[in-house]
Amino acid sequence: MKTAILSALDQALIAFTGYPALRRALGNEQTTTHLLAIGKAAYRMAEVAAQALPSDRLATCIVLTKYGFYPEDHLDRTFSPVLLEAGHPLPDANSLKHSRFILDWMQQIPAQDQLIVLLSGGTSALFEAPRRDISLQELIQRNDLLLRSGLDITQINQARQMLSQVKSGQAAHHFSGKKLRVYLLSDVPANDPALIGSGPFFLPEIDNHSIIADNAAFLRSLATPLHKALPELPLRLAKRFVDLELNSFAKALACFAIKAPPGIYLWGGELTLKVKGQGRGGRLSHLALSFLNELKGKAGLSFIAFASDGNDNLPELAGAYVDSQSYLDLQAENVDIPALLSAFDSYPPLKKIKAIIPGHYTGCNVNDVFILIKTASSCP
Repeated sequence: MKTAILSALDQALIAFTGYPALRRALGNEQTTTHLLAIGKAAYRMAEVAAQALPSDRLATCIVLTKYGFYPEDHLDRTFSPVLLEAGHPLPDANSLKHSRFILDWMQQIPAQDQLIVLLSGGTSALFEAPRRDISLQELIQRNDLLLRSGLDITQINQARQMLSQVKSGQAAHHFSGKKLRVYLLSDVPANDPALIGSGPFFLPEIDNHSIIADNAAFLRSLATPLHKALPELPLRLAKRFVDLELNSFAKALACFAIKAPPGIYLWGGELTLKVKGQGRGGRLSHLALSFLNELKGKAGLSFIAFASDGNDNLPELAGAYVDSQSYLDLQAENVDIPALLSAFDSYPPLKKIKAIIPGHYTGCNVNDVFILIKTASSCP
């Protein structure tokens, strides 16, 4: 079953990251265009945009992404943007250096040309010019506190906007060309364009932002290959974006799993977790271990937590796949699950029992996916 589920995830990612809405929007463009893509999905979004634009319409292209977030082994040699890399989830010196380069570049775009901006999650850390009274070190410290605070992404981005000279639409003022359009891959609840990437180009008085895809769209893409992989089980797709506190969700999920009829259950969202200590792991590995701790080997259940960007905090971690056997395997290894959860050290034990989904580049970033599979053999 594990192989089938992971294959379904791969199929969904391939189909989803074709970004058909972006292709349709740019296919008939007649104006000389400059592309700027920022975020963890920036490289793939820019690649699709460059392919969609008429060959004589693309003048320049800049991609700013997280270190290593591009398909290094499969680079399209016909696509050669200016590729910039910076820190995430915390900004670094390159975030500031490259952001200044981008702002200067925007000011040099000819007045008759247009700028198309492609934004995805991760933009808040990558694209930054702090207020003059805030040093880089203070910026990093404040961002670190925010990420460990247990606040949700909306609250974090609202706080980040208070520290910046480019967020909340301020970056848009550096462009004075013919037209500015922004296409967004959403990683926030309700797809608010003012909050995606902290809204660097969002001006309420100008209707120029378009959502090209979001978490709900990815779940729909995933539903088809999942149903084909397990046709005997009904599939139920949740409509609500899950942004609960992680431990509360783990308890609720375990309770639901015991009572639910057999089937495949899909949720999407981004959980909050107040992290303490220096343990190794991510939100999703912590969730998977918490789920196991709640169920304690209940038969007939499998759970998958997957980061759509292929990175659950650690580069080598994209999520976890656990089932009834996983708990027994941890018991055989004499693993103290509650102690590891308290230490936020979920990666080592799950790696030991081969429950980790390896980190990898996906070209996507629309939050997380939670898959519960209950077979007919589940215990009541």
